[in-house]
Amino acid sequence: MKIALIVAMDSEFREVKALLGGERGRVGGNEILVSRCGIGKVNAALGTMRIIEEERPGAIISTGVAGGVDEGLKVMDVVAGAVTCYHDVWCGCGNEKGQVQGFPARYAANTTLLTTTRRMGIKSGLICTGDRFVEDKAELQKIKSDFPDALAVDMESAAIAQTCHIAQTPFISLRMISDTPGNTDNHARQYEVFWRDMSEKSFCVVRTFLEKL
Repeated sequence: MKIALIVAMDSEFREVKALLGGERGRVGGNEILVSRCGIGKVNAALGTMRIIEEERPGAIISTGVAGGVDEGLKVMDVVAGAVTCYHDVWCGCGNEKGQVQGFPARYAANTTLLTTTRRMGIKSGLICTGDRFVEDKAELQKIKSDFPDALAVDMESAAIAQTCHIAQTPFISLRMISDTPGNTDNHARQYEVFWRDMSEKSFCVVRTFLEKL
């Protein structure tokens, strides 16, 4: 099966390419390719649709970093998005928070992909997406209040999930926790230390996941 890994940032792209030995490779019997879409929801959706149209992958995996929301998470933990949603969308009465009218309020991960993460002992739950890098504790608390079951926040997962929903392509988000802004006054330092000292080890989980598919 052909599997596309979609990342947002150059730093994430470098880590995943290093795992594969290039932008394309074979892992666990599957053909793997990695693509950088750019940061944010629009870039994520456009990049995902381009990959679907050009490569026709059997599954798409969004990977990269996320901010931890749940108090039980720490830097370097890995979270699988059993479901994803938007934390910055409101379409008025008759819609749930985070729901784009006419679409699901939450996007469920592909069952087979999610089962693989759970067999690895990876914590799974809700990943919330919005077009903001969340660094304010009050803002993070508001997201947690609106979505009490949220584990992490990022800027791409739900947009990729919505695109895969439209294109009927299996999807999961697998994110590394780079900072926990709700639990420290120095989350920017956490983020810097993650990329300096911890990123390679954290991203190795992605290759292990691919080997088990």
